[in-house]
Amino acid sequence: MQLYVFFTPETILPERAQAGDVYIVIDLIRATTTMTVMLEQGARRVLVAESIEQARAGAAAHPGRALCGERNVRRIPGFDYGNSPREFAQLDLQGRELILTTTNGTRAFHACPPETIRLAGCFRNAHAVVSAALKLAREREGDIALVCAGEFGYFALDDAVCAGYLAAELLRLAGSDHHQEANPGSSVLTPHGSALAAIAIYEAYKPPRVLEYSESSLTVLRAGLVDDPPFCVEIDRSSLVPAVSGREPETGLLIVEPLAL
Repeated sequence: MQLYVFFTPETILPERAQAGDVYIVIDLIRATTTMTVMLEQGARRVLVAESIEQARAGAAAHPGRALCGERNVRRIPGFDYGNSPREFAQLDLQGRELILTTTNGTRAFHACPPETIRLAGCFRNAHAVVSAALKLAREREGDIALVCAGEFGYFALDDAVCAGYLAAELLRLAGSDHHQEANPGSSVLTPHGSALAAIAIYEAYKPPRVLEYSESSLTVLRAGLVDDPPFCVEIDRSSLVPAVSGREPETGLLIVEPLAL
């Protein structure tokens, strides 16, 4: 089993993907943290839209769904909510269906190969998501890839730091040696160089330091959402793992629900 990190969705190699592979999408500040909180607060499911137009069409097709999302940090005009995990943590969302579109994170889900298992990862559900990913990859004899959403197609420090933490946790749980030689047929989890690089980035910028240097964090802070970045680096506050369970045929929205293992 191999462990990879893709530092932006553009670097994903779809031709190498297999049905048993597990992809953990990371948009630390803020989409994957937000999804985790939405489902924690009782939402029945989150429907992930690649664009504003797709989100609005999904809401028009199914009245009663809440439109949630942002572009360049700001709530999209006409939407019910933005993309603040701190705000969603204060809401009762029991049984609701939410449509979410964001600048970077939701596009990353659509960029992952459709035959793979896609999970949402962040610091908030770190132990839960790596435990689930390792179990699923072993059962299906697949590899694990951590996909950083990035920022406008560029490297994002906060996502890379989170990927490094998750990579280190995966290797710890798997009992793997960082220097283990690759063996494609083995159940041992072997880190690709990209995973080792992410771990090094985490060690250099582990929270709360990352918040001082991350452009994503600074942009959110400049927008006045001062509670969101610290909220996003709280570790292991949730045992919930959002997972893509399918695609809605009539709208093309990805359906994200709590993973049942």
